[in-house]
Amino acid sequence: MKSVLIASFLFLLAEFSFAEELTNYTITSDSQINTLEGDLEAKGNVVIKSNGGNFEAYSDKLTFDKDDKSLKLIGNVYVKNLESEEIAIEETSGDELTIFTDTGIFEFKSQNKNRVKTKIKF
Repeated sequence: MKSVLIASFLFLLAEFSFAEELTNYTITSDSQINTLEGDLEAKGNVVIKSNGGNFEAYSDKLTFDKDDKSLKLIGNVYVKNLESEEIAIEETSGDELTIFTDTGIFEFKSQNKNRVKTKIKF
């Protein structure tokens, strides 16, 4: 019974930490699945927000791979206030964003000849 309650809770909302500074994030979506290995997949109207800052991201799907140390947002990705290596991105959008959680490095891709659009501060 406890397993069902835990799974139901994770289905609605998940909080976990990534990156070396262990910032907490809240992920809200239509459905979520986590594995015993610590991976997470969220689908449908995905919203991820940092609990202590102003980082926000939206996408159709999110996957977190614990072994690969990567967070991947896929489909209609929109991000606000992403910081990495002294670069502050005010907002950006594209088709696929991968954040390597151990380094904070990110890679943004677009498909179907779409383009990545970014407002950035140095």
